[in-house]
Amino acid sequence: MPGSTVRTLLLLALAGFYLAGATEHAKRVNNFKARGDQSGYLGDAEAVYANWHGRTPPLLIGERNRMPLYAGYLALFYSPSMSDDEYFVVAKRANIYLSLGLLALLAAILARFLKPVPAANLLLVVAFGYFVFKAGYAQSELLFYFLFFVAFLLMLKTLTARGGASRTLGPAAGAGAFAALAHLTKAAMLPLMAIFVVSCVVKGLSQKRGREGFSLLSVENPSRPLFWTEPFLAAVVATAVFVAVLSPYLLTNKRVFGHYFYNVNTTFYMWYDDWPRASVGTILHGDGVGWPTMPADQLPSASRYWREHTAGQIAARVAAGFADMAERSYKTYWYLNYVVAFLAFALLLVATRWKDVSALIRARPAAAAFLVMYALAYLFGIAFYAPVSGTGTTRFLLAHLLPLLFVLSLLFTREPFCSSEWKVGRIALRTRHFQLLISAMLAFDLLFVIWPRLMTTYGGF
Repeated sequence: MPGSTVRTLLLLALAGFYLAGATEHAKRVNNFKARGDQSGYLGDAEAVYANWHGRTPPLLIGERNRMPLYAGYLALFYSPSMSDDEYFVVAKRANIYLSLGLLALLAAILARFLKPVPAANLLLVVAFGYFVFKAGYAQSELLFYFLFFVAFLLMLKTLTARGGASRTLGPAAGAGAFAALAHLTKAAMLPLMAIFVVSCVVKGLSQKRGREGFSLLSVENPSRPLFWTEPFLAAVVATAVFVAVLSPYLLTNKRVFGHYFYNVNTTFYMWYDDWPRASVGTILHGDGVGWPTMPADQLPSASRYWREHTAGQIAARVAAGFADMAERSYKTYWYLNYVVAFLAFALLLVATRWKDVSALIRARPAAAAFLVMYALAYLFGIAFYAPVSGTGTTRFLLAHLLPLLFVLSLLFTREPFCSSEWKVGRIALRTRHFQLLISAMLAFDLLFVIWPRLMTTYGGF
């Protein structure tokens, strides 16, 4: 039997297993729509449907807690003739098929950047490590994870591009567009956009100092100021596209709430000590329909939080958030063993080929700065937000697994790291053996672990 036929049959079998598992999980485990904020998403979709059909005045979507893009997707499958329970079933099914479509797009992206075995391994880790657990829910997370990854990838591509404006400004525009779409799915993209802009400045400075070589825009005039370099222009383009795509939403925010970037979670809730306090704070004073009707000195804010809490209290809160990440990663989904394996192998490469790693960092200082700032900002941000999330850290942490594993996969397939070799007695172990180990782990898990865990683990957190 030709190899292509075998691969096609295997792909169809895996897709069938994914579809069967997600569908059965939606029936057995996710049978309460009020759990995991699913009722909110269903209500948002009905509001979007009403707006599409001439509701006057238009309804605000999501109470500036949930964002409108995913609600628009679910609205495509709504009919006023449906009961609430019928629509819940339809929405779950729609999300399962959406997840399959996202995985197909992800497969095409990974095939563009990785060799077949690493690409297949990473796709299966994502599909069966957490996508299948969250597919049968009326929630926006999977769409957000995909859009976040594409924005991240385009930002990384912008920061590593060489050879002309088209190779820098095109990906930058795409990064801004996908970042905006991700923000319209979950309002969590402002830190990444800020980090990207700072990284572009780092790249511009490094180019002017000759660390990465001048691009076509600056080689003719090395004295050209920073604001006329490709990286700076890329930051401007990405920001302009980001704001342009978001503009209808931002203008509504300004009109109704008085602030362009208004979201109850980042504006207010994260500055409470925990969800019980947040649930009786601004939420009871109309924060979802306008600026809360509270005295200004009673509103939670970053400055007030820093004034009223000691460094020890803040550190304890962050430490508890990291503890929650570890505990929930172990007890929920099935990605932790792969994350540990990837990180352990990366540490082995760093320890044994530090000179090559150091050379790579020196060659790409902007990309290295971007990755470090991104990791620190989101890890500590998630840990800090944990007490008021109401569901723990997992659903926030999951957004960053694919970027992490993708960057490590790129490292593993890059020379000279892909040619690394270690002697264990008479046996020579190479980087490709790590990928074979991951393949073996996936085969075992698919045969013996995924189905029973899927049928006993709630995935809406």
